[in-house]
Amino acid sequence: MSPRTDRRIPAALLILRLFLGIFLLQWSIEKLILPDAAARVASNFYGVTLAVPASYALGVGELILSLALLFGFYRTVSYGLSLLVHTVTVVVSWRQLFDPWGLAKVGNHLWISTWPTWGGFAALFLMRDRDIWTVDGWRRSRGALPTKQATGL
Repeated sequence: MSPRTDRRIPAALLILRLFLGIFLLQWSIEKLILPDAAARVASNFYGVTLAVPASYALGVGELILSLALLFGFYRTVSYGLSLLVHTVTVVVSWRQLFDPWGLAKVGNHLWISTWPTWGGFAALFLMRDRDIWTVDGWRRSRGALPTKQATGL
C-alpha cells in the first residue's frame, strides 16, 4: 500500500468514528437529561417499560460506550458493542418502515437512515485495526499495549 493511502485510511476512520460516536453520544445525553422521553421511546418503539432510574443507568452505560468509541478505547469491545446497540435499533425499526404485509408505510422513510449508519458501524468494526489515531493506537505506540508482532496475531 502506498504511503499516501496509508495516511488516508486512518483519517477516514477517524472521521467515521467521530461522527458515529457523536451519533451515540446524543442518545445517551437524551437519556440523562430527558429520562421521561427515553421511557416513552422505550415503550412506544421497543415495547418495553423503562423506569426513570433505568433510563439513567442506560444513559450512563451508553455515555461510557460512546466516549470509548469517540476516543478509540478498547476498539474491539467498544466498536463491537456500538455495532450491537445499533443493530437492535435497525431490527426494531423494520416495523416502522413496513406494515405487516411488507408494504412501505408512507411518511416513515426517516427510519431508512438507520441502515447506512449500521453500515458505518460495521465498517468501523471490520477496520478497527487500521483505526490507529485512537487511544489504543497511542497506547500501543508508547509500549502500553503489546504489538501484533509480540502477540503473534
